[in-house]
Amino acid sequence: MRILSLFCFFLLCISTTFGQCINFAKKVGKQQLGDYIHDGNYNATILEEGESAELFKTFFSEQKYRVAISKVEALPDIHMRLLDKEGNVLFDNVEHDYQLTWDFKVESTQMLIVELNVLEREGDSSELINGCVSVMFGLEPTKEKKR
Repeated sequence: MRILSLFCFFLLCISTTFGQCINFAKKVGKQQLGDYIHDGNYNATILEEGESAELFKTFFSEQKYRVAISKVEALPDIHMRLLDKEGNVLFDNVEHDYQLTWDFKVESTQMLIVELNVLEREGDSSELINGCVSVMFGLEPTKEKKR
C-alpha cells in the first residue's frame, strides 16, 4: 500500500509540473507568435542544462510559419536548429545570436525536425538548473484582397 501511495504521489508531481509547463506555454510562449495564428498545439516540457529535445512537425507548401521558443529566465541560452528529414540544417540560431523565433516559408509539404539543446552555464555548475521550455508554431495570417 505504501508503494502505491508513493507511486500516486510521483504521478501527481509529474502531472502538476507538466501542467505548469503547459500554462507557461499558453501565457508566455503563445505571445512570441505575435500576429501569427497559433496552430492550437502547446508543446512544452521541463529541460535542464545540457539536455536536448526533438519535435517533429509537418509543414505545408506555400505557407509562411513562425517557430517560437520560450524558456524560463533562469535557463541558459537554447540552441535551436531546424532540420529536414535528411538531416540538412535549414536554420541554426547559433548564427543569429541564439534568437528564439524564426519565420520561414516551405516550398513543398514536408516533415521538419525542431532540435533544442539547453546550453550549460560556464563556470561552477555544481547545481543544474531546469525549467519549462515551450515550442510554438504559428501561421502567417492570410491577407484578404480588397474589392
